[in-house]
Amino acid sequence: MGRIFICIVLMLMGVLLHAQPSTALVKRKVVDQKQEALAFVTVLVKDKDGSVITSFYTDDQGEYQLEAKDTWATIEFQYIGFQTQIIASIDRIPSILTLEEDNALLDEVVIRAKRPTIKREIDRLIFNVQDTPLATTNAWDIVKQTPGVNAIGDNLSIRGSQSILVTINDKKVMLTGDQLKAMLEGTEGTQVEAVEVITNPPAKYDAQGNAVLNIKLKKNTSLGYKGSISDRFKQTTYAYNTVGTQHTYTGEKVNWSGSYSWGTGTSVRYNEDNVFYDNGERWSSVMTRKNKIKGQHSFQTEMDIKLDTTLTLTLGGNGYINEQSKGDYEIPTSIYNPLGVVESHYTTLNKKRSNMDTYTGFVLVDKKINASQNLLWSSYFTYDKEQDNQDVLTKLNFKDQPEAERFFGTKDRQRTRLAVSGLDYSIDNESTKWELGGKYSIVKAAYLLDFYEGSEGDHVLNPEKSNVFDYQEINWAAYTSYTKKWNKWQTKVGVRGEYTGIQTKSTEMGSNAQSYFKLFPSAYLKYDLTDQQQLSLSYSKRIDRPSYSWMNPAKSYYNLFSYFQGDPDLKAAISHNFSLNYTFDELNIELFYNKEIHPSMEISYQENDTNMLIYHYTNIDKRQLAGMIVNYSYQILPRWSVNSFIYLQQQEDYFYGVDQQLHKNDAFVFGGRLNTTVNLDKENNWKAMLTYNFYTPTVQGSFKISGYQRTDFIMSKEFNQKKWSANLYVYNIFGSDRQIIKTQYANQYNYFKDYMDTQGVAIGLRYNIGNQKVKYDSKELDMQEKDRL
Repeated sequence: MGRIFICIVLMLMGVLLHAQPSTALVKRKVVDQKQEALAFVTVLVKDKDGSVITSFYTDDQGEYQLEAKDTWATIEFQYIGFQTQIIASIDRIPSILTLEEDNALLDEVVIRAKRPTIKREIDRLIFNVQDTPLATTNAWDIVKQTPGVNAIGDNLSIRGSQSILVTINDKKVMLTGDQLKAMLEGTEGTQVEAVEVITNPPAKYDAQGNAVLNIKLKKNTSLGYKGSISDRFKQTTYAYNTVGTQHTYTGEKVNWSGSYSWGTGTSVRYNEDNVFYDNGERWSSVMTRKNKIKGQHSFQTEMDIKLDTTLTLTLGGNGYINEQSKGDYEIPTSIYNPLGVVESHYTTLNKKRSNMDTYTGFVLVDKKINASQNLLWSSYFTYDKEQDNQDVLTKLNFKDQPEAERFFGTKDRQRTRLAVSGLDYSIDNESTKWELGGKYSIVKAAYLLDFYEGSEGDHVLNPEKSNVFDYQEINWAAYTSYTKKWNKWQTKVGVRGEYTGIQTKSTEMGSNAQSYFKLFPSAYLKYDLTDQQQLSLSYSKRIDRPSYSWMNPAKSYYNLFSYFQGDPDLKAAISHNFSLNYTFDELNIELFYNKEIHPSMEISYQENDTNMLIYHYTNIDKRQLAGMIVNYSYQILPRWSVNSFIYLQQQEDYFYGVDQQLHKNDAFVFGGRLNTTVNLDKENNWKAMLTYNFYTPTVQGSFKISGYQRTDFIMSKEFNQKKWSANLYVYNIFGSDRQIIKTQYANQYNYFKDYMDTQGVAIGLRYNIGNQKVKYDSKELDMQEKDRL
């Protein structure tokens, strides 16, 4: 507790020492002739010689603040479609400035600021999607095509690691795997402005995860109401349909946005497992996991209430509901003798039913103290409930044994509650920025497993294989960072301290507790060699805490001869990340080195005595990565562009095997993403994109993972004065993303083939309603990160 108290005292002392006295502010507003607020008006402040001292934009309510200085002479207001106004003195600026339309321009002006598709900033890579056909798909398809992100099925990885903190507008998303995929598939691509890949996150972000993937959603800049209704039909082996709607309203004092999507259909995944035992036998299982999805609901809402020109209250929430996923699997297993002849076999019949609900509510209070100082309080609460039931009947037909049947059933229930509250304070001047903040969070999770044995119609609870697992974690965090620009230099340094306390209790293993305090420094340095060339260096220390469910020691059986088990003694992994970047116009080259101590991951091993295949979440000894990434964008013709993302990586994983020996599993990985975009008709925004993704074999712990490649085609077009838009997405044209995951060392030899049914086609249609007239487009603003939930 002493460390916790020190963190709080340091944070409060920093606020008191660095808070600057509030000076007199000029608070004004810019409107048009209809007295409607004009957002993102360019305001230029000039000296007596006409040189620009500073510039900024009005906010989405048309409001701005000025802190008068002696060197300021004139203030100029510029806005496309309106006449420029120049005012000679700050004292002469009216409280409400009216800009008049420029009659020399057309009545309706559409402004599309062409931005680079891929942009490198001092601490992140930004993938802008607004000018690509991806904008007409959904957020999941956009994330899958983001440079630096690999997506296999429901799993995302960056630089070979699945330890990723996913955020939306800097708010942490509490979903993973297929749940995250379903929510993002229900988020229309038109809502997405950009995706940020932050491989060395600054101190303001939670230290959790090796990288941050931030999805930036657009702000509605058209006054009044606008919305859309959409439908998307996807056909792979089976069909899946998603209906969605999104709505926004922008007013003088209140902004509101909301969206809802509902999806239903069938998904399937194909697997083949093979295990080679010491006695020469090979056990081969073929599985087709077909799931009928009754209904997946995804929804979100957010409201900004402007209490005054300096104080904004934000309320919102989101949720995801999976009514029921229903799967009836028939899994034949053949047992081959050393001569390759089938001598025995068994069939597993699995009736699986699952559902889940998750809800998040949040509140933000944003206070602008003066033109340079800002204070933000943020809190949110998440509730998650999941249930997974299965009835497993196994029909045995072993050599020299009578035919038999074995039955077991499981009821797996889990409930998680998470509460977070944080405070962020910043001072943002022309050449410097200082940030300070703190956060407290608490997690409580309960996992209940009931295991039944007997016959299909008559079974009883087996207490020895049942389990109750309780998990509680508290986290105190405080951070500070400082940014400075001078001449051609820019630097950013920060440190974050986090105290974590964990308590676990299970029927099998009893109670366990651990606690630790760690510091996480980060540093960035950038130098502008020329106007088009930049050189930057960065470092960050990160932590990867294991997921709550991975620490559950209960055995979760897939069938009679295979189960998954977590580890209550899992350690948090620490990583050190170094990066050197060179940028020349549209070319970016990055050299990187990462080292992880005790990373946690799933590995498999076989027990040759019992013919049991076990999947175990555990720590390995260490992981090292070193490599190079190259991004390049090229405009071949005015309507034809090419983007490339190429990486070379040497990866080494060190793990202790079942033989208690330290093993090295390594691979040299070459991969990337190439895409080309053609603008077929600018007037109707008719575009086509072809993408190719690939990488050579890689490793994960004891696994050797085969290479991967896929080719996608996307086309989008607008109709009827942009009231309608349609898109066509052809997934995995050649069906070439099938993988083999193999373990082979000492007396271990097993592999499985995996295909997630990704080859198919999707057709989307959207109808726009309300005020779709674009008076201005989003600009490249240095927006503050709102929170690190």
